[in-house]
Amino acid sequence: MSLVAGRPENAGPLRYLAHGRPSADATFGPPPPDVDRLHLGTHPDIVDLLWDTLNAALPADCRWLIFDGPALVQPSSGVILAAGIGTQYALRLLPEHAADAVAAGAELVHEFQTVGTTLDLPAAFGPGWVFGHFDARETGWLLESYLETMP
Repeated sequence: MSLVAGRPENAGPLRYLAHGRPSADATFGPPPPDVDRLHLGTHPDIVDLLWDTLNAALPADCRWLIFDGPALVQPSSGVILAAGIGTQYALRLLPEHAADAVAAGAELVHEFQTVGTTLDLPAAFGPGWVFGHFDARETGWLLESYLETMP
């Protein structure tokens, strides 16, 4: 069992990101150097935001693949910090930062119109999860989440 799969707080995100696949079929770990960012099931701009912009603000490289999709994972604890979801991205934030993000316009629930589904992050992923909305403060908020999830 990987460090990520063994964390109870990752159960919700992993259940959703699996899209019905068994965890035995999961890819968990840092992306290989030749990873094709155009075929990760997430818009390339979201991959760039997660793996280049947000990751650069963290003390260690947190780029991971989870079920072949882009994510950021706190490397020493295995806690998922962010995940790309199609044309959106989700962030695990401290309660006060989640409230700030929502006050600034971040969604907790998003309707994916092209596929006709709705994702309620707090219900599916757990508390503290919000959809990112390209707020410049997200790098600082994510850094605090990173520090909070260190063992």
